[in-house]
Amino acid sequence: MSLSRFLSSIAAGILLTFSCASITGGEKAVHTYYIHPEVPGRTLDTKMSDYLKKHLQNRTEATILDKAGTEVTVHIGSDVGGDYAFEHTPSGYYLAAKDERTFTWLAYQFIKMAGRQDKGIITDDLPPLLLSGRDTLVTFPFEYRDLYMPTNQNPDMTYLLALHNLEMDWGIWGHNLSRVLGSNGDLSFGYQNMDQEILARTGGLTHANQFCFSSDKLFDLTAQFIQDQYGDGTETPYRMTIGPNDNNIVCMCRRCEAAGNKPGNAMPAVLNFVERLAARFPNHTFFIPGYSTTSALPDHPLPHNAGVFLSAIDYPRSMEDTPAAKAFFKLLEDWQKVTDNVYIWDYVNNFDDYLSPYPVLYVMQKRFQEYRKRGVKGIFLNGSGYFYSNQQEMYSFVLANLLLDPDADIRRMVEEYYRDAMPHIGSFYMSYLMGLEDRARRSGSELPLYGGMDEAVKTYLNERDFREFYYVFLRASEMEMTHRERVLYEKTRQFVSFSFLEMCRLNGLKPGGFAEQVGDEWVVKPEVWAAVEDLKMMTDEDDLYLLTDNENTSMDHMDRVNESGVYVADYENEVELWLSGQMWMRDHLLRQPLRVHAGEQFFSTHYLTDGVAGISQNYHWGWQIYPQADCYIELPAEAVSGKTGEMTISFLNSERHRMAPPLDVEIWADDRLLATLRREGLGSYFDEGERVIFKGNVGFGRPSRVTVRLKESHARNFGIDEIFFR
Repeated sequence: MSLSRFLSSIAAGILLTFSCASITGGEKAVHTYYIHPEVPGRTLDTKMSDYLKKHLQNRTEATILDKAGTEVTVHIGSDVGGDYAFEHTPSGYYLAAKDERTFTWLAYQFIKMAGRQDKGIITDDLPPLLLSGRDTLVTFPFEYRDLYMPTNQNPDMTYLLALHNLEMDWGIWGHNLSRVLGSNGDLSFGYQNMDQEILARTGGLTHANQFCFSSDKLFDLTAQFIQDQYGDGTETPYRMTIGPNDNNIVCMCRRCEAAGNKPGNAMPAVLNFVERLAARFPNHTFFIPGYSTTSALPDHPLPHNAGVFLSAIDYPRSMEDTPAAKAFFKLLEDWQKVTDNVYIWDYVNNFDDYLSPYPVLYVMQKRFQEYRKRGVKGIFLNGSGYFYSNQQEMYSFVLANLLLDPDADIRRMVEEYYRDAMPHIGSFYMSYLMGLEDRARRSGSELPLYGGMDEAVKTYLNERDFREFYYVFLRASEMEMTHRERVLYEKTRQFVSFSFLEMCRLNGLKPGGFAEQVGDEWVVKPEVWAAVEDLKMMTDEDDLYLLTDNENTSMDHMDRVNESGVYVADYENEVELWLSGQMWMRDHLLRQPLRVHAGEQFFSTHYLTDGVAGISQNYHWGWQIYPQADCYIELPAEAVSGKTGEMTISFLNSERHRMAPPLDVEIWADDRLLATLRREGLGSYFDEGERVIFKGNVGFGRPSRVTVRLKESHARNFGIDEIFFR
């Protein structure tokens, strides 16, 4: 069966699903439970049995607690023998966990299981069931499990998902020494005001944005901060990340050089610093970030309460066992020779596009299985942070379950999530997402960590399937939905409309592009205008928690395109201006092939004349990247011969990605300078991500050769979008 027939059959069945659901929606509880502590009077057992009773009763209108009901015995303690135990007893169930935090997860797993037997218990907002229902004693494979996504920003959800949270479980996190240390210990001052004694020195220069880790004063300030804020760890031990600021500066003062520092390698002094802290605070655990200037392996074992946070950025996100993957595992093994405390920092989003589908589940499952096999102790999954990403709740729920059980059935969990969260149209959306997951699993292609639509369609996003899904998904808006389902649907519709627009922009004036030819003109397609309107959809502020499980979610976090924080509205505004401006009309260069020369390289391209203007803030949005060295563009002389008009060329300024506009743009014909285009705006400073426009009037005679010469500036590359000549 074709995808379109399959999707249509699902859409037709959605109405039947709704009519059946409405018949059973008013059912009451059919089971009752007698929940009690294993030992009456034992504090933790009593506390958590009361917790389970309260939260189970809160999820049903019926009286569900009865001493004549199914017995549920609760125990909390280190004698469990693992993280949790679940057993059947002659009169019911035995639930045990090593601590309150783990039992919170177990309690909600039990509630989810009870909800399967009794439809009167509301469980549609809970994560998919991981509890099998069989007798089991389980030790989780990783002692630390963190997911940096909106759902896990809510401490209640952190416990419910059996996760950890950097805000609760870490003292000093990331590159935060510069934020917590101030002049003479006064934390109201930033590190710019600190005593120069604690700052890095190289070649006679003092660097205000890097530390000297041989400084006794830096050690004293750090130790005092830890003692004041977190104590000695006797009551509550914390994890701390201790490392340089995120740059390549390495202190080469006399003491640091004596410790072993070399340009590019700050590990010797940082390691000495961490070992001193570990000795001073034996109950806290100190981690060194294992990348950049602290990536070198120590030459001796670390203390028992020190470890490494190893970045998996060089471990390809694919299902293939590549040489790069083997090199990463060799590095992991080398670190495990010097410390038992190896945590992995991994990545679960495309950080340049939070809106488009990103099939990461099977890829991450394989990675978790590898980490478990190799004895990794902790995992931090870097995601969209406080920003909402496409279907983030589903991904949060399933990834959290995979951290607890890397062998869990992904398809079953995704099906269960959509059956609960979107009971009327969820099966349709689940089918499409799982199709993407299966395609990513089979293809072996690496998922882009920072990618645009061009990379998505090359790796996992089949264009024809996406368009079939998109058109059916739009028609689903007329169907009956629960309120939560409607909120999820509308947010997803907004996001996939972005994907649709980028797909149309990628195709330009080709089939599947943004416009169609009507007579001699190219007219924007109605579905493209409709997608622009869908980008304007906003979730009611009162409903934000339905998307994030966090009542403190800010509207400001809900409509960001990427890691840089670009707003959907900014993208939408520029797209609308481009479409309404119709710069492609009467463009003499439209659809003309061009040749770009850069040094000894040359490129043939149609992307500079396809009518698609670049959008600021992101180099994936219509920008073509070429080296600056000796760069010029050859225009077809016959296309401009005898014509006069305005020529417009735009460039992306992105210092972060080594792109900048040229100093000058010159138009040459047969080795004669015809015109120098003017740059719009005043001054020489450009914002990061700014679109810089050059334009000017040019009149051509009958040249045999026409070139656009770009005067090299300070960056490595040019980002060019379109050359219009009207």
